[in-house]
This record gives sequence, structure tokens and C-alpha cells, in this order.
Amino acid sequence: MANRLIGGIEVIVSDDDRYLQINDISGSDLMEIWEQIKTDYALYEKWICYHNYTKIPFALLDDIGAVLLDDCIETHLIADSLICSDMSGVVRITEDNFDEFAAYHRKCNPDCGAQPERIRRNLSHWGIFALLTNNRITDYIILAMGNPEQAEVFCIQSADSAKCKALITCAAKYAFGTGKKDILYMADDNTIAYQAAISVGFTNTGFYKGYAITNSR
Repeated sequence: MANRLIGGIEVIVSDDDRYLQINDISGSDLMEIWEQIKTDYALYEKWICYHNYTKIPFALLDDIGAVLLDDCIETHLIADSLICSDMSGVVRITEDNFDEFAAYHRKCNPDCGAQPERIRRNLSHWGIFALLTNNRITDYIILAMGNPEQAEVFCIQSADSAKCKALITCAAKYAFGTGKKDILYMADDNTIAYQAAISVGFTNTGFYKGYAITNSR
């Protein structure tokens, strides 16, 4: 992904993934560039994301066909705040065991933005760790590692608190070991994964609302 200017507004674009994201844009700015986005990025997946309630142009988003799909708590973790948990049994997903992970991830999270095809194109930009039961993957975590300074938790697939803590701890240690200064996790409130993240040192910093354009008008 790379930053790109459209009508003077900075957006995030991945041409390989046909993905476009705009962060915290005002209603007036969105109106100015929307026609160009519709034309130049017609086949791209488009997201408009907010961390500031005062900027959300609800009426305009509705008018252009944006649908609220992500409504999360924004949490962050720095290395000094990490409270390590038992990491027994956690393995890293590499090219050698990727096919098994891909099949399980596709089954568990078919709507996740980080699908196996996208991940495999540049596996070095991802940190994936799994727990095995009877030599089969049952729980896993996916980190996006493309940002030089920040990793982002894309998915935690586990219904067990201890397993969540093990996966988060292992993934966090890996990310910090590669030089990341911060880990971002957009978490759903009152979930096992969210509670586990807080217990190992993540702190709430705000909110995140992600609107997807499902029907460009």
C-alpha cells in the first residue's frame, strides 16, 4: 500500500489488491474528490475510515452508498507495556505450512480483508502464528507488518482466553523483534480476544469506524 494524492487529499491505495482507503475526511473534501474516485477506482474496494466523530458526514456517506461495517475500539501496545503470557505450542506460519492455514482461515473468516491470496503475494509483510491441536490448526493470529514502524492485528481466531494471550504475546514479541514501535488492534468490545489484549498490555486510545462503499452512486 502507498499514500497517493487525489485532488490534494491523501488516500491509501493498493493497486495489487484493488483497495482504496481514506481516513478522517470531511464531508466537503469527500464531495470534491468522490467523482474522481468513482471514475478512476471504479473496481476498487473502497473504505472511508474515521477516528473522530465530529468529522463523520453521515448523510453524505449514506448518499454515496457507504455502509458501516467496522465499529471498533482502537487499542495500542508498545514494547515496554507487554505483559508476557505462556507461549507454549505457538508456531509461526511460513510457506511450508501456509496451505493448511489458508484453508482454515478461509473457512473461519471468509469476509476478512486479509484473505490467503492477498497474504501470499507478499508473505514477508505478514506475521501469522497458530496453535495446533492434534497437529491441526485450531487458533491463530494475523499481523500486518508492512508499515515500517507499526504492526496491526488483522484477525484473532480463538474462543479461549489463554490461547488468545499466547497468540498475542508471541505475535507481539515477533513484531517488536523486527523493530516495530507500536501494535494497533481494532477490537470489538466485550470479546474474549479484546479482554486478552487488554490483559497483556494493550490500552484503549479511541474508536474506529470503517465505512465500505458497496454501491457507488
